[in-house]
This record gives sequence, structure tokens and C-alpha cells, in this order.
Amino acid sequence: MLVPLQSNTSMSRNTSFATELAEISKVRKARREKIKEYPSVSVVISTLRPTDLENILGQMVKQTLPRFELLLGLHDIELNSKHKALIKKLQARKVKVSHFKFPKSSTLGGILTALCEKSTGEYISKIDDDDYYGPEHLRDLLDAAIETNAEVVGRAMNYVYLEPLSITVRRFSPTGIQAVELWSDWVCGGTILVKRSAAKAAGWFGNGTTAVDRYLLSHVTENGGKIWRTFGAGYIYRRTFTFHTYVTNYSKYLNNANEQRVGIWPDPIFGTAK
Repeated sequence: MLVPLQSNTSMSRNTSFATELAEISKVRKARREKIKEYPSVSVVISTLRPTDLENILGQMVKQTLPRFELLLGLHDIELNSKHKALIKKLQARKVKVSHFKFPKSSTLGGILTALCEKSTGEYISKIDDDDYYGPEHLRDLLDAAIETNAEVVGRAMNYVYLEPLSITVRRFSPTGIQAVELWSDWVCGGTILVKRSAAKAAGWFGNGTTAVDRYLLSHVTENGGKIWRTFGAGYIYRRTFTFHTYVTNYSKYLNNANEQRVGIWPDPIFGTAK
């Protein structure tokens, strides 16, 4: 098994973005040299905002993983012409795309569970429609899953886009929820990759309206499964403004940031380079 990333380097809160990317490149190379073929994976997405669906479909088109299936849960919305055009691009890549309509009364957990039950992959990847995923996202997760044989693999929350402030903060630490390449009981919910067998035994994502990620993770660990948290670069968690959001909510991100960029952090690892 690969030695945890922070044990291989002197990475700390002072580690530069360039150094972080260089270390990630080494990890990718070491893992991919051993992989001859990727297992099948099903991507499940619950969506209720047409604009966010367009955004996430565009990111799925750019994924470098050569083979996956995509299941969309349309939560009281319809596909528009832009969605259909992006789906055609995915289908041209031989990606099987299925979409299912769910009424407004449906719960997030219920939609995700239904999609999982309809899926066929050996692994299931949960994607959130309002976050940002680099083109290597699915491959990175499968790389780590193959090497560690973990029941769940996901990313650390190292990059957060604070939309009302129009800044992306970089948060890195060798300890806590920002630490990477280690066994943990938590990963970012929008980056969960889980073995199908483990997800089924856990009851998928339950039927709740909230905390669906915690539902899966806690039930997997209760069943004896292990969770591996890989590097966060390649994923940006988006915090938007809602009536539940107060200015103080952003302090934990700003006070704990190593550095920040105006707008979405621009770099190929996020698929955001200009």
C-alpha cells in the first residue's frame, strides 16, 4: 500500500500549491502504473436546478475515465435543449446515460437510493450538481480504491468556493479533516466512491432529506468497512447563499485558509484553467 502522502513529504500549512500538485502527480503515477483495467462505475446525481445540471453535465463530459455510466435523478425538473446536447456528447463517448423523474415530494436520500438500485457498476460515485470536479476526478478515486481496497474513497475538503464572496480558499493541514491520503471516518459527501456491495449492505443513502452522506458512511463503518480519504485538489466544494447562511458561516473557511483566489480557482487540476 502507498505510504500516506503527508508521510512522504514535509507538507504542512506552509506547503505551496505547486508543491502540492507535484506530490499529487507522483501519487497518480505510482498508482496508475499498476492498473491494467478499471472496474465499472456508476455515477449518480440528484438535481433540482437546471443551471447546475448543465454545469455538472459539462464536467462529466470532460472526465478522463474511459468508461462509466451516468444516472440522473430529475427532482421536479425537465431536461432542456442544453442538457440534451451535453448528454449526446457523453453518449458519443459510449457513456450510458439514464434519467429518471422524481416528484417534488421526493427526498434526496430516496432519489439517490433509487438511482443506486437502478445502477450496474461495481462502484458507485455520488456527485453533487453544484460543486466543481476536475477531469481526473473519477480516475483519482478509482486509483485510490484499487490500491487501498477501501469500501469508500473520497476527497478532503481542501478547496472551498465561497460564492457570495467570489473567492476560493485553499485549506491544507496535516491533521484534521483537511489531511489527505489516510484512513478516516469522513470524506466530502460530494466525492463519495463506494463499493456496490458495501453501499447495498449499508442501505444505500437511506430516505432522508438531509445527512444522506453521513448515513452511508456511518453504516459502512458499522458494518466493518474502511474509508480512505485522498487528496482534495481536483474538487472544489461550493458554498452558496441561502436564507440559512450567515456571514459567520464563512469565518471557519476564511480563518483556516492557507491562501485564496478571486473567483473559481483557475487550474487544469480543477478543469478551470482559462
